[in-house]
Amino acid sequence: MAALTEALGEELLSGQVAVVLAPPGVGKTAVLVHAALAAMLEGRRVLHVAVSDSVEHVCAQYDQVISALEVPAAERVGIERHRMIHSYLDKGFVVEQLRHHLKILSEVAQFSPELVVVDGLDDETARTSIADLESLAGELGAPLWMSMRLIGDGIPDEVRRSGTVGVRLTPDGGVVKLSVLRKGEETDIELVLTANAALISAHRAGAVDPVQIDPSKVQFYSGGARGSEACFGALAAKYGLIEQNFSFPGHRQERVDGRYELSPRELAAGDVSLVYVSRRLNRTYSTEGTLIRKVLQTLWHMVSRSQKVLVVGAIQEDGTVVGGTGWSVELARMWNKDLWVYDQVQRGWFHWDGHRWQAGETTLDSLHICGTGTRYLEPHGVEALEQLFARSFE
Repeated sequence: MAALTEALGEELLSGQVAVVLAPPGVGKTAVLVHAALAAMLEGRRVLHVAVSDSVEHVCAQYDQVISALEVPAAERVGIERHRMIHSYLDKGFVVEQLRHHLKILSEVAQFSPELVVVDGLDDETARTSIADLESLAGELGAPLWMSMRLIGDGIPDEVRRSGTVGVRLTPDGGVVKLSVLRKGEETDIELVLTANAALISAHRAGAVDPVQIDPSKVQFYSGGARGSEACFGALAAKYGLIEQNFSFPGHRQERVDGRYELSPRELAAGDVSLVYVSRRLNRTYSTEGTLIRKVLQTLWHMVSRSQKVLVVGAIQEDGTVVGGTGWSVELARMWNKDLWVYDQVQRGWFHWDGHRWQAGETTLDSLHICGTGTRYLEPHGVEALEQLFARSFE
């Protein structure tokens, strides 16, 4: 973040707003989390406002970046002390409500943030809220970072006209290029955002070596069930990845290496309405059964911890994936994860680009990866997974 701050020209002033602009799923949240972590590591108090995510999911995002940056345990305690997370999930975001919430934090919890992060605004709300957020930041005497979903290539007039500074993220191959906006002028900078959510310097814009991941530092999340998950686990062990297989009482696992049994409280964190799941996946799940609920809760833990999600299954005409494992796909899509499905009918990998499935080829290029899928893994599916690990690490 020091390099990014330098590129912006100076430290953000009290009351100043910085806007992170990018298309859906490109890395806005990663930049905001880095900005917040940098402040907390300096001992500053941070309020993270999540417009469309739960508190638990935001915590998982911080944990991913903290692990990637290898923050020492002692400093992690300091981060918890200096962080407050507030979620507007399913409530709607209004600046006046945030102002009221800040007043309560100050009066009741004696927590006055020295940096505010607002993440998850849709493009229209972001544009119409900039002026009010600038006013709020001025009242607080603290800088404010916010994200804005970018539609098309143009910088919104509201950003150019305001006194904000901006950071634009532009996907380019396997990396994301950065440019800064100051006083209405946009300038490319020699930083890129890599797939594992770490900001790194480049020798020059557009010339970046492929991301190389040490397999011994990769956390691989799965469920250990027969078929796809057992195959993922065996390959993870073969290549030296850190394997963690989530389970619960009564869960049948074929692979128990790295087994982690979720407590009732942990399972409840991933609870979901089966009526909602049925509607989302266009199929019926009984609201009486507990096994399928626990499976879905377990998938929540696997996906929420991951940056990259890999699923073996079959993509249907409506874009969903066959079977209960289709819920992992829906979670990954809702949370803008790097999502890939190996379709056993079409015999190929497909990437969700935010709007549609696109055929392609991927590698294991993140530090936190989820692998799940059908129990009925076919021989060519096994071969596809073997090739995936081989081209990633050999």
